[in-house]
Amino acid sequence: MYFHHLRAKLKANTIAKRLFLSTSMLLGGCASILSGLYQDVHVTTYCDSQRVEASCHVSNENGEWLLQSPGSVKVQKGFGDLVVFCRSNYFEPHMMRISSSSNVSSFGNIILGAGAGALVDVNNGAGFDYPQDIRFTVKSCTKSISSTDYATE
Repeated sequence: MYFHHLRAKLKANTIAKRLFLSTSMLLGGCASILSGLYQDVHVTTYCDSQRVEASCHVSNENGEWLLQSPGSVKVQKGFGDLVVFCRSNYFEPHMMRISSSSNVSSFGNIILGAGAGALVDVNNGAGFDYPQDIRFTVKSCTKSISSTDYATE
């Protein structure tokens, strides 16, 4: 009788372990699944308070992308800063850095996945987001802007 009880306890324990491991594996990289590795960012360039066109180069540790501002580009998420470098007829070339922030999916990984999924999401960048709208403002304009050059917002 004792061995029957012990065998049933071991079987229940094995099932619980398998369930925990399979759940952890499914949730591992949760942000990778829920929010993906890529996100759209929209860049709008301003010279003082006037919106102007510019050519921009966007980069992080996972890649480089080009866009015409105002405009959007799909970037691969990353832990490091998003570097935005823009040039225009209205201002000298300027650069700005935008920090990433951890997204909600990362916290689910830590709680539900015992941290394993969080390691995946940190490694591939999916656990982080950049702001969706980037306002690139330059204070020192090299050319005055007339209302016919580019419409304001």
